[in-house]
Amino acid sequence: MEVKEIIDQIKKANMYVQKKKAVEADAILDRLLKSIEPVEIDKYGKVMDFNTQLEFVLYCNMDKRRKISWTRNFLSEIYLLKGIIQFDNKKYKEAIAWYEKALRWNPVSVPIYSEILETYMKLKDFEKFDMYFQKAIKIAVRPVEIALLYKKLGYVWIEKGNDEIAYCLLLYSKLFFPRKEADKEIAYLEKKVGTKLKYFPDLGAIEYLKEKGLEYQKPDYVVPSLISIIKAMLDLMKKEKYQTKENYLMVIDYYHSLYFHRPGSGIHSQMLSLQREYELKFPVKKGDK
Repeated sequence: MEVKEIIDQIKKANMYVQKKKAVEADAILDRLLKSIEPVEIDKYGKVMDFNTQLEFVLYCNMDKRRKISWTRNFLSEIYLLKGIIQFDNKKYKEAIAWYEKALRWNPVSVPIYSEILETYMKLKDFEKFDMYFQKAIKIAVRPVEIALLYKKLGYVWIEKGNDEIAYCLLLYSKLFFPRKEADKEIAYLEKKVGTKLKYFPDLGAIEYLKEKGLEYQKPDYVVPSLISIIKAMLDLMKKEKYQTKENYLMVIDYYHSLYFHRPGSGIHSQMLSLQREYELKFPVKKGDK
């Protein structure tokens, strides 16, 4: 089956999943699984199925001793969708089994970990949740991803009956990436029990979580990974045919993540320069939002 056909079929299956049409989605995914011959190892090493170049670079920086190959066989995406179908049917243990298969092919996918965490929340297995949270937080690069994970952790502490820790985690999540929903969640906890914290909300929450051992610890491979992918993308975009709107927006997003992890005037200037270049190349037309 050609790559384009596989992509079209996965999009169709995803549409069925969103519409809660499990039978139709499963039929497509099972056909795809029969048509794909999974190759575990090739001459370059273990075969992985990353969704983006950043995932590939991140994994390489995480484990430089292991030889790997990146082949887009779509298995991680197919297994993920199979797991979501089981989750929607409240078959949580079956969902976990599919997610584990997805992780074998792409162990640095935040969406896969996000679904696993959601499932263990449903199972109220907080020990397993914590185990996978620790893995997920080490591969979350973008601020929005880190915010999402800390939001989930906040919900777990609500389930555990500790609203004070949950309150600080939701505040902390909002510092990584401001979400409108966070204000409602925080207001809910304030109305429910109030807060016994003696700190100011933002910096106080950071100090509080640091004392509890819940503060975010930046892995040492995150910044080198972002620098590597930005350099590779900029080198590629020296050729005019790669100066697409999508590539500009992708690199700008990488710069935002890099600036978050390593704030500095040099990175900020480079990011603004690329944004100006993008705005000149793709000016907003009248009537565009």
